Amino acid sequence: MSNSILGRTGTSQQVLIIGGGLIGVTTLFELSQRGIPALLLEAGSALANETSFANGGMLAPSHSEPWNGPGIFGHLLASLFDPDAAVKLRLGAIPDLLDWGLQFIRNATPAKFQRAAQANYLLSAYSAVRTRQITLDHGLQYHQSDRGSLRIFSNQQAMDTPLQMAKSMEPLGLAFEMVNPNRAIEIEPQLAHSNMSIVGGLYAKNDGVGDARLFTRQIGRLAQNKGGEIRFNSKVSRLIQEDNQVIGVEVGGDIIRGPVVLAAGMGSVHLAAGIGLHLPIQPAKGYSISVEADGLGESQPKIPIIDDAMHVAVSPIGQILRVVGTAEFAGNNLSLRQRRLENLRKVFTRVYPQFDAHLDWNTAQSWAGLRPMSADGVPFIGPASQPGLWLNCGHGHLGWTMAAGSAQMLADQMLNQSPAIDSAPFHWIR
Repeated sequence: MSNSILGRTGTSQQVLIIGGGLIGVTTLFELSQRGIPALLLEAGSALANETSFANGGMLAPSHSEPWNGPGIFGHLLASLFDPDAAVKLRLGAIPDLLDWGLQFIRNATPAKFQRAAQANYLLSAYSAVRTRQITLDHGLQYHQSDRGSLRIFSNQQAMDTPLQMAKSMEPLGLAFEMVNPNRAIEIEPQLAHSNMSIVGGLYAKNDGVGDARLFTRQIGRLAQNKGGEIRFNSKVSRLIQEDNQVIGVEVGGDIIRGPVVLAAGMGSVHLAAGIGLHLPIQPAKGYSISVEADGLGESQPKIPIIDDAMHVAVSPIGQILRVVGTAEFAGNNLSLRQRRLENLRKVFTRVYPQFDAHLDWNTAQSWAGLRPMSADGVPFIGPASQPGLWLNCGHGHLGWTMAAGSAQMLADQMLNQSPAIDSAPFHWIR
């Protein structure tokens, strides 16, 4: 199998990228910047209209650890009987989760969890730098801010494991500060009014926040300016193979030829299965509520605050406060469960009780998206086992954080160049 899209003459076929979210569009951007002809196929009518639509907006290398940490099996079992569990397993989803779930749990040993967290951190940090460089080079504006993020804890025991994880990442470059309650309030003054009992926190000064949807659409236009093509309402029905090599896709009964990049979130799983490639990726539903905060003026929070126990963050994105979080294993179900949304609102009210009466929750936008979660918590970036097929999928909760770096890493491999960081942890066979 060739690990390059370049032929003997140094020219390239048009690359076909499936998926118009963050991962697919950053891939289009990266290839277009390098002069590689590429066509992005999006089933819907706009970019970033699904999982990239209203996510938490945090560019957060400090949150790179997978969700299948040691002890996750017990938490998932307990969640069956706890409607308010931060990570919730729905009974009806269990049959579809059996094979994946066994892999998920097998990868929850301390050693495997640590390896995955380190690989994720290195890619996330690399990607955050790449995102900021793209932003600077092209003067992008997507309500970005680089003031860091703050995880808060209501008891010392809950902070111990995240603190040890942060310390283990320090040699890799993670800059963090363990803070007491007074320092937490100094970093985000609006926490002075919180109803939470904050015993301390972890401040990651190099994290950032921004509107992922706006970013996606802006770099989509940049890619088009460099010759990249985008076709909307172009649902790929199947991958086309000849002699065990992927040679194109079928869209609306037409065959389009070229090497293929799977970057369609959960849609990648179905398409790969059609050629016998079983991606160990399952959907973890996350919720968000976006509420207009322009009336708060100078009192608006400045950085994302994460309630670690509830897996909920409050992110200031421009004139919006976005409350985002929880993880629900419920299959491909995008329905909005009112109780989960109410839990987000409760966390917000505990963190910022002084704002609740000043926000119009009746006009707030509620949303859910399916995070494509790999069984070991690490995305697949690079060639698949079938020649002609490339993977950029399975990023879970880190899609926004990892997108630009993943595109760079994939493009390097497609051009038979050495990525700036080790790509081995992200290979299909690992």
